Amino acid sequence: MNTRAASPKTLIFPAVNRLATDYWRAARLVGEPLVLAASVAGDATRFDGQTVLRLPMIHEAGFDSGFRTLIEKHSISRIFCPVASVYSHLLTWIPEHGPGVELLGDSPIRRQVDQHRELMAQARCLRSWMSTCAAGAEVLPEIEVAGLLRQAGLVHGESSDEKLAAMIAIAASAPAGDLVEIGALMGRTALVLLYLARRYQIGPLLTVDPWQAAHAIHHDSPANIGRLVDEWDYEVLAEAFFVNLAPWSGDDHAHLRLPSDQAFAIYADGLPIATRVSVAVPFSRRIAILHVDGNHDHAAVKEDCKLWLSRLLPGGWLILDDYQWAHGDGPRRVGDELLETCRQRIERAFVCGKAMFIRLGAESSQGGMV
Repeated sequence: MNTRAASPKTLIFPAVNRLATDYWRAARLVGEPLVLAASVAGDATRFDGQTVLRLPMIHEAGFDSGFRTLIEKHSISRIFCPVASVYSHLLTWIPEHGPGVELLGDSPIRRQVDQHRELMAQARCLRSWMSTCAAGAEVLPEIEVAGLLRQAGLVHGESSDEKLAAMIAIAASAPAGDLVEIGALMGRTALVLLYLARRYQIGPLLTVDPWQAAHAIHHDSPANIGRLVDEWDYEVLAEAFFVNLAPWSGDDHAHLRLPSDQAFAIYADGLPIATRVSVAVPFSRRIAILHVDGNHDHAAVKEDCKLWLSRLLPGGWLILDDYQWAHGDGPRRVGDELLETCRQRIERAFVCGKAMFIRLGAESSQGGMV
């Protein structure tokens, strides 16, 4: 009678930390057969109820026999090890006790070292051209650029490192005034703007996002893009934004969970705007940096710019997100209209990371807005 050989599996050991969880999730997406094991009790909900087999500690007498038995019983062909001390032990244990079993990747320590080196190399590369965006101002040191990229990278968002680098660069030449962001999502760029506002003593930050599906639908974009709004839980979005900014919280940031036009009415009328702990933020109602990243329909982008640019200070910066966008031309059309109607006021303009950056001078008698 023919017996069917068991399919080879990957063992996650020890399945005790976030690296283990991340690998488990990624492997499940591609159907990789997995076995979990650990030497200590862990969170039973971490792996959606999948059994975590128990093994002795690597230095206990029963580890060798117990580990060999597990490998043979479950047809283990690969091991993902997210703990440095265990990885080091397995590096010498496998050749002697588990030939044919592959220890995946580098050690956790090596991965951390490599990730940091890659981050610093990225910061160094970006900083090499950031001065061309800074309008003659001095760019942040390499360590700070890397630190901002690192922190921003922990927050979900679509702003690239290149766009963030340009934002960091232009902040050095911004006048004193308010920073305003239209469209906040989970806070990636808000985090960067808040740091820059404090670093250069520019002024307080106002973020605006209603976190409502009705205001997120892109009517000008293909239907598949419009359907993305249904995937979000907007209360989770709001909560995640404040979680991500919690370590940076202070009396210089307020959020208005309102559509852009309603938020502008409050801002322009000088009505009090407070932090989450009800501390009034001293907004000047004049904008030094304006980041427009709300609804990308042409009418919405045009209205955002018409309203909020009326408060932009001479020498202030507009950051128009997704000027280059694969799913519609609303931001590009508005950006091109601005380049034409405000051409006498434009001191600098460039595109970086798909966003358009425009520095506007004082408004002339012939100047106009979109």
